[in-house]
Amino acid sequence: MKYIRKQLRTTLPARLRETVVKNFHQYTGPGGQILHGYIRRYKNVRLRKKGFTTKSEAEKHLRQAMNNIDAEERGEIRSKPTTAQEALNIYRRNLEVRSRDKGYQYAHNVRSNCKVIQGFVDHFGPNRLIRECTETDLREFYQILCFRPTLNKNSAGVFIGRIQGMLKAAQKSKPDLVNWLRPTLKVSRTPEFEHRVELTEYATLVHTLLDPPLAPSRREERKALWREAGDVVQLLRLTGGRLNEIVRMRLDQFIWSEVKLRLYATKTENERDLPLWDCISDIVQRRIAEGLTDGELLFPRAKTATFDNAIARACRNAGKLANLNYGRANGFTCHSLRHTFVTDMMEASGNNVALVMSYSGHKSL
Repeated sequence: MKYIRKQLRTTLPARLRETVVKNFHQYTGPGGQILHGYIRRYKNVRLRKKGFTTKSEAEKHLRQAMNNIDAEERGEIRSKPTTAQEALNIYRRNLEVRSRDKGYQYAHNVRSNCKVIQGFVDHFGPNRLIRECTETDLREFYQILCFRPTLNKNSAGVFIGRIQGMLKAAQKSKPDLVNWLRPTLKVSRTPEFEHRVELTEYATLVHTLLDPPLAPSRREERKALWREAGDVVQLLRLTGGRLNEIVRMRLDQFIWSEVKLRLYATKTENERDLPLWDCISDIVQRRIAEGLTDGELLFPRAKTATFDNAIARACRNAGKLANLNYGRANGFTCHSLRHTFVTDMMEASGNNVALVMSYSGHKSL
């Protein structure tokens, strides 16, 4: 009997130590990285989690989970600490809800931006608490983006700003981040030269779109699309509107009794009025007379989500056909017509900034 008791005294601590050790396990991740996890039953609650880069992180997470169970027994209300992946999910959902009131391109940009931000989350650690994010983490990811051949420094700076927007959205939504001092990183961005469209370039592009050479196939289809693109380009140049604002204009935006045109800014969700000049009125009346409207939209094909992409593609093909310097790299695009409108209006109005801003919808010039 004494021998049995002695054996129990010697083996029991070892068994306890073995049980504690078995709470945590180590495994190899998909990329060959050594990861850690834990499995434990505490007060009839099964606690299980994996994906930690170090064992100390797994221990910390398990301790926090056990403390939460104890706090729940005492009647305390504890908020779950927010991880980096949860912060991105909050930010993504906010943008997806906003995109329902926007066009197809906005939703496409949301998905594209969230892919880049997901890269930051994966680099930082999706299971790490977002409170642990520092300015150094932001700067390190900014350096990674700068070395990507498809991104310039200005674009990398824009993505860093969106990551900080994710941190702000998480702080507004999660109670455990109320008193968190968010990290910030100010990135210097050099202004890029925006090509102003010369009158000869504008005239050549419009002429090519409205009177295109014969296409090798689908002639009628291409001619109809290029006709739409020709009218869009003229309205872009005459109104200074954004492409999405122009292609989705409704006929009731032309207030003939007051001789003004009302544009709805899809980007800033504001509206602005412009004089309904004769050159704009002529284009609209010509489309109505030729039956190119449907009684609701100026461009009926705008009901298709990708119509603005088709217009941009038609302009690009026409510019290439006419040997124009068209393209974002070192030429002009449809958006350049907006900047050209602002420049010409500044000259025509004697640098009346307030008037030009009311026409263009810019908050600053």
